[in-house]
Amino acid sequence: MSSQNAVSPLLRSLSRPHGFEPLRVEGRLPEPLRGTLFRAGPGLFERFGASLSHAFEADGAITAVRFDGRGARGACRIVESAGYRAEEKAGRFLFNSAASWLDRMRAARGGTAKTTGNTSTFLWQDRLFALMEGGLLQEMDPGTLDTLEATDLGVVSGAFSAHPHRVASLRTTFNFGVRYGPKMLIDLYALPDEGTPSKLGTVEAPWQAMLHDFIATERHLILFLGPVKLNLLRAMMGLADFTKLFQWKPELGARLIVVPLDDIQRPRTFELDAFWTWHFANAFEEEGGPCIDLCRYPEFTLDGIGEVEEKGAPPLLTRLHLELKTGKVRETKVFDVPCEFPQLHPRVHGGRYGTLFAQTERQGADRKYPGITRISLDGGSGAEWAVPAGHVPSEPVLVPRGEAEDDAFVLDLVYDAASDHSYVAVLDGQHLEDGPVATVHFDHPIPVTFHGGFAAAS
Repeated sequence: MSSQNAVSPLLRSLSRPHGFEPLRVEGRLPEPLRGTLFRAGPGLFERFGASLSHAFEADGAITAVRFDGRGARGACRIVESAGYRAEEKAGRFLFNSAASWLDRMRAARGGTAKTTGNTSTFLWQDRLFALMEGGLLQEMDPGTLDTLEATDLGVVSGAFSAHPHRVASLRTTFNFGVRYGPKMLIDLYALPDEGTPSKLGTVEAPWQAMLHDFIATERHLILFLGPVKLNLLRAMMGLADFTKLFQWKPELGARLIVVPLDDIQRPRTFELDAFWTWHFANAFEEEGGPCIDLCRYPEFTLDGIGEVEEKGAPPLLTRLHLELKTGKVRETKVFDVPCEFPQLHPRVHGGRYGTLFAQTERQGADRKYPGITRISLDGGSGAEWAVPAGHVPSEPVLVPRGEAEDDAFVLDLVYDAASDHSYVAVLDGQHLEDGPVATVHFDHPIPVTFHGGFAAAS
């Protein structure tokens, strides 16, 4: 949710890329916490003397913290994709809104793009990938954070979104990719925990939309299309910067495209009033149809992303109950405190659940109070770690410790404005209100990160 202002610290370029080195630890790290936290975000906001119009265009940076039960080592490296290397060789931007119109036209006509890897990390079959909104999978070396080659895994038609979702009971991760053209096509993919990936099929969108996230259950893939239209001609001609390519069109309403896993070519479409969501929490099946939990915004904006002070109305955790027989949708509010970046125990992904963790923001008399909150869905209550004043949290990452949904370590990358550095807070999910059991400190700030994951030590 939060991140920064004007020339905000979290929207500055990474000041010191580096490999793994010892990090300062305050408190005592839990001995069972063994493995590596990975985080992804934009890392370079200016190059070649020019600044970018939006964080979504920046070359990515992958941050990692490796825990060994006694101490921690950290690294932060720029994603040096093929597009990044081509720009370094040319000495100028070639692919984004800071590039010249001629270079943008060359890229558009040639169908080339830069896989920035600036949005999330994806761990699959002992491999690490940096993902962005609309590119291939950019593989990274999990041991060094060296940039390897981009890959289509042999099945990706053109894009692999930054939001894959795993269904625990199916032992499979699902994702989508968007292809823009005369029609907007959405390709659907399945990546089993063991075995080879596959392309499940393709569905057609009703308009050229921004499709950011989706969710999966044991029976369905559920795609959300908000009333946001891409000006495809301007995008293809390179006539506008990123922030001007998408327009909020509330008269279109919103759509949920519900795709049966056993009959991909027969999706159902549910029409809803206009709203926007960046992120889903989870979904599960009930007798009448899927229940979907998401962070609901009343409208769409690209302003404020990656800034400490957000703009626009805050998101509320909301549940949509879909009735497959009647085509009706019932909506209920789950939690009355604004929250984003919801996470839950991996054991219950894609199934019925009762607890989630999220970044929250409470409004006080004189300022907003960000924190990390454990939310109990049956009563809408829970515990909270309110971060110190001047500290900015990020998406929590859960490291399972036991089978209970709250029995996990919660890792959160936090920016401390007073000292201008970043640290990882290690929290006990069952005792969030007690604050961190340990903090692990970089000696420099980490630019805003959006999503991440944890690879347990083998």
